[in-house]
Amino acid sequence: MHNGDRAVLRMGVGSAIAALVCYGLALPMPHLGCIMAWIVLCQGKPLPIKKGMIVGLVLTMTMIGGVLMVPLLTHCPFPALLFTALLLYLLMLMGLRGKGTQAMLLTTAITIIPIAGLIEQSLAIGIAQMMGLGIIIGTVVNRFALVLFPPQATPASAVKVLLPPQSPHQLALRAVLIVLPVWLLALSNPAFYIPAVMKTVMLAQQTNTLAAKQVGKELVLSTLMGALLAVVMWFGLSIWPSFLMLVLWMALVSLWVARRLVRLAVSRFTPSFWSNAWVTCLILFGPAIQDSASGKDVWLASLMRCSLYVAVALYGWACVVLFERWQLAGRPTAETD
Repeated sequence: MHNGDRAVLRMGVGSAIAALVCYGLALPMPHLGCIMAWIVLCQGKPLPIKKGMIVGLVLTMTMIGGVLMVPLLTHCPFPALLFTALLLYLLMLMGLRGKGTQAMLLTTAITIIPIAGLIEQSLAIGIAQMMGLGIIIGTVVNRFALVLFPPQATPASAVKVLLPPQSPHQLALRAVLIVLPVWLLALSNPAFYIPAVMKTVMLAQQTNTLAAKQVGKELVLSTLMGALLAVVMWFGLSIWPSFLMLVLWMALVSLWVARRLVRLAVSRFTPSFWSNAWVTCLILFGPAIQDSASGKDVWLASLMRCSLYVAVALYGWACVVLFERWQLAGRPTAETD
């Protein structure tokens, strides 16, 4: 079996197990746990189980520490804003230096956990525990799949060396400008904008790995593709609404996405496009299940969320374009000097 086939099976089985645990235990916002597991499953080299457990526990404690930001946001909002912007900038720099996964997880901790703490402290702690559980699930499934399907030896010439970007400080500043306004907007209505903040964090990470000409198409089309996948999963689940069908549909669609992410199926889109589309699908599909359970209008709420995420993608595109024009406008002066 090819290494690509093993990776696809690892992602599909891992997504199914994450859904089984997070939804089976009725955790708060279980789709966030599935997203955390997906982030770990997308890594090329699985973590050792012991190291994954430690990382999951440390991240959980770090996220719980994000609750300490709630009093600062409540009583001293401006210093809290400056402190959050500084942390975002440093984490974006860390991601550009080759630690993208750790940077994104910590970025999620300092953005989502304080907002959830504004609603209820127990909710913030529950989300932190669930995200740490998602990382542990992804690590265990990765190692289990590695035992079942040991990878083939890869030639030394096939290993890719990641080069640092030429302007990491400008890219980090651009990512902060994408995340921070949506985070401020979430302070006005935390319950509605928490998924939007998660979406914005993913977009900020994605724009750092794309050329400026690709950003608009990738951000908007991946958001629309994620909405389409969420609709397909919702119609599939409505045929036979049950917990078993939820897990099976999660496995089926994640396998379909993973085949294109690993490039086993022909696609003109990049792997980051498919990863972002699947994350968008989970962000839309998870709240839809909760809306259905509480008796809300699922289609209206999903349409509002999808419109918000498209607006966030357009905003991220606009930030990149304006930042590129600002850089081009400053180059002639620098060359003259």
